[in-house]
Amino acid sequence: MSQSYPLPRPLGDVERAGYGRSSMLQESAPAATPDELLLELMDLVALAFPEPLCRMRVHFRPNDSGDRPALSDLDGRARPGQPKRPDLGFDDAAVLASIHELLGAFADATERQGGVRVLSGRLEIEEDEDGARNVMLVRADADGELAVMTRRFDKSELRWLLWTGPLFARLNDTAEREGAQRAEVEALLAGTARFAVDLAQGTVAFSGEARPDLSLAFELLGSWSEQGRRYLWGFANEQVPERLRRQVEELRQRSTACGLRALSEGSLGCPEACADRLARYAAVEIGARGVFRAPFPASRGRGFLYLALR
Repeated sequence: MSQSYPLPRPLGDVERAGYGRSSMLQESAPAATPDELLLELMDLVALAFPEPLCRMRVHFRPNDSGDRPALSDLDGRARPGQPKRPDLGFDDAAVLASIHELLGAFADATERQGGVRVLSGRLEIEEDEDGARNVMLVRADADGELAVMTRRFDKSELRWLLWTGPLFARLNDTAEREGAQRAEVEALLAGTARFAVDLAQGTVAFSGEARPDLSLAFELLGSWSEQGRRYLWGFANEQVPERLRRQVEELRQRSTACGLRALSEGSLGCPEACADRLARYAAVEIGARGVFRAPFPASRGRGFLYLALR
């Protein structure tokens, strides 16, 4: 099936929304290569559509200043039966703003690497039956259209992607059990007003005026901070005892297949809702009772520890 997705608002010069996985677009980072930026683009486009695509086109034209490409449209096609993208909390307009800025970085990178700078045209990305992806950069101007760059990414290179069909399928499969766990924990903790986390002992104590005190064992699933808008998996947090992250480390070891990098990468940039969803998925997979989200103070904004209750 094929569908065109119009932009929700005009895009001129915009600030980056911070939805890229890495720091490759930050001023302090080394200049990104065209290949790195194309992979980043595939990930961002995956967040702009309701399901994984087998073909995507990113159209652009010169910005108002005439010196950088500006996103003008997206369209794509998906094969039947693809898993729907779950709601991970990414804002549509912010995703488009990130794509817009990435196009400028891509123009800089192709000029730096090969002396090619395209301000008007499109990027075509098409998936083969074997899972590889072919990319073509097309210049479109008054003289017509010309393919100025082609690149084929094999499946091993696409392991770099975060937001993929295999990940969406995993999250969709556990959604019902996540909801059941959430309801169980809400009932278990009803009436509690205070909690205290003991990382040394691996316990969290709950208390309230009209209910008995309760102490539960936990393992650390991960943490999220508003300051960096990053989710840190428990297996990558060396500040907590190894025994409190053993189960989530075993989950990481089971999640190394292509398309599951979000489950095995130590940390990734994402909204709070995405961090929450990843933690709840992990709680189901390791057989926990459910998730308790423990807020903690951060230097800017807020943060949460995601605890798998036992």
